[in-house]
Amino acid sequence: MIITLIRKEVKELLTKSSLLFFVAMALMFVFMGQMLSSSFEGATIKPVVSIVDNDNNHHSQVLISGIEASADIIYTGTSKDSALAALKTQKGVAAIVIPAGFSSSIDSSNKPEIEIIWLMKGSGLVDSLPVVPVEAAVRSGMQAISASMVAQNTNLDPEIILSPASLHYTTIYEGRTIEGISPQVVSGLLSQETMFVPIVIMMLIVMGSSSVISSMGLEKENRTLETLLTLPVRRSHIILSKIIGSAIVGIIMGAIYMAGFVSYFGSISDQAGSLSDFGFSLNAADYLLIALSLFTALLTALCASIILGTFASNYRSAQTLTYPLIGLAMLAMLVTMMLDFRTLPVALQILVFVIPFSHPMIAMKELLVGNYLLVLGGIAYCMALTGVLVAIATKIFTTDRVVLGMSFKRKQAIDNNI
Repeated sequence: MIITLIRKEVKELLTKSSLLFFVAMALMFVFMGQMLSSSFEGATIKPVVSIVDNDNNHHSQVLISGIEASADIIYTGTSKDSALAALKTQKGVAAIVIPAGFSSSIDSSNKPEIEIIWLMKGSGLVDSLPVVPVEAAVRSGMQAISASMVAQNTNLDPEIILSPASLHYTTIYEGRTIEGISPQVVSGLLSQETMFVPIVIMMLIVMGSSSVISSMGLEKENRTLETLLTLPVRRSHIILSKIIGSAIVGIIMGAIYMAGFVSYFGSISDQAGSLSDFGFSLNAADYLLIALSLFTALLTALCASIILGTFASNYRSAQTLTYPLIGLAMLAMLVTMMLDFRTLPVALQILVFVIPFSHPMIAMKELLVGNYLLVLGGIAYCMALTGVLVAIATKIFTTDRVVLGMSFKRKQAIDNNI
């Protein structure tokens, strides 16, 4: 008897829709793993760098030879502007500036400073990976200088021989020059302030859509929807009331989120070393755009939930209908947390843009760098998609599917087997 009961529970819980959801989630993680793997592999190849040699002496030549063994040098000269232009043209990552008097400083037991100017393309996890191979190439060049001085039996200070130069970082990101920190630090500061945003938004979307779909399932299970449809009320008014109710829920959820978000962002920005020190900050208009982006994405999710809810025949079946929205929200969350939208391949950019839930997840990061066009485009897209979903929901509510939850023939076949 116990075996029969266990079999019954497994059949009820392990439905085709749940299996499809978990298979889709597994495939999503495989896709993410392959994408990250290819990105990591691309970051481990030789970095593309430019060298500005203002010394042109024996130690600088040894340094350049050492760097050349670990990096692809696309420019060697004395013009910093030409070095940066070459990097932008050939998608390089850094310009290494050797100061004038570099060799004489080392020979005088003084430690000169090598400047590394980084061209930071994005703030994602993968975008900061080239920092490691560039630093390794420069240190390889300094080791070559150390080996050269040892071979010459020099009498210099051992500390100078072991570490003949120090490094100074300058990061250029979105037209801003940030002195003294590397792209890893900039990326870390951005992650510190934005890392929880995609997680919280995903939770809001999942909870909101689950509530709407479950409500539709309960209405069908308790026969309240059928009773409502028999009343002298236009079906367009019924769907309109559900959409307006969903919008109110979205406004309330968005307001609660924004209140917590503003408090969180304010507390983070007050700490030392925040992005506001380097010109990255949000104003009242930015917060308004974030709230609008969140509201339109939530409204899209809730309208999609109403459509999915019409396919539910009871409360249990309604639970499985939330899986598509959960999967899309999780995919948007993972991509936006680990990668930067602007440095994604075009195909992946299109995929992320099409998912409406991704727009409020990237809105804050894009507004920090002044990319208003993408945020406004995302808001317009979500509003247009919501209009399409409203039209589809209105059309469905004029048919019998809103009551049956499935095709009439399938419903009749099930009834005949009972």
